[in-house]
Amino acid sequence: MNLLVALDAILTHQNISRAAERLFLSQSATSGILSRLREHFEDELLVRRGRQMALTPLAEELTGPLRAILTETEKLLAMRSSFDPATSERQFTIACSDYVWATLIVDILAELRRTAPSVDIFYQGPSTRFFRTEIDFLIVPDRFMLEDCPFIALPATSYVCIVWQDNETVGESLTLEQFLETRHAQAYSERTTFIETWFFKQFGRAPRAGITAPSFTHIPEAIVGTRFLALIPADLAERAAATLPIRTVQAPISLPLMTDVLQWRISHERDPGLQWLRALIQAVAQRRYEHLTARL
Repeated sequence: MNLLVALDAILTHQNISRAAERLFLSQSATSGILSRLREHFEDELLVRRGRQMALTPLAEELTGPLRAILTETEKLLAMRSSFDPATSERQFTIACSDYVWATLIVDILAELRRTAPSVDIFYQGPSTRFFRTEIDFLIVPDRFMLEDCPFIALPATSYVCIVWQDNETVGESLTLEQFLETRHAQAYSERTTFIETWFFKQFGRAPRAGITAPSFTHIPEAIVGTRFLALIPADLAERAAATLPIRTVQAPISLPLMTDVLQWRISHERDPGLQWLRALIQAVAQRRYEHLTARL
């Protein structure tokens, strides 16, 4: 089965490097697997044509049956006879950001204690681990969603501007120039962030960076005692304001919305436990959206 999974990755991507990334293996290890597969099928499977790699005729014939075998196998492993949340002791796994965990998942855990006291949810790292392990759900910004997995868009969350409660340099609102020139506390990212991209499109520049925190969830605490501004999701701001001396400030522009999607494997569509949890996640997310909308 491991070889079939590797074969599927190689045939899908037609590239050893990308297949290795999906399998979380080194290129040399993936090349070794390809060699074993070539020996078994007595066919090259993947050949170079010009500057690109292409499938051999046999490899093209294998693609359909291979995908069918893997899909049916996943369905078999996902089957459950029934699911009763009140009595179930099942464990579910979710890959998401720490921001999603600190807001949406925390509310879901509270709901579980009331309706499914013996059901557990375990965090399984960021989205990059979704294909590496048998993770049940992935929650990720829509711009990073996986194309080959079913999804549901969760209610969008607005950004808000926050400052330290005793920051005397900022009143109840900001001018655009003040907003852009004042240094911002931002979340660390290895790539251009959603906010930076949005500001470049709107104004040709991004807000001035002052400090970089490890993640969204660390930003509210980082601005306490400083003159920094910060843009964070409204639900995180509300949660942080309950324990930290921070306040929201009216921004001079309409800030963008952030939309997360809930994703799962197509082979898990019929699992009653996952169907139940999927509906619960949607319901809790909708309640949070309605609560925030009423407050804003």
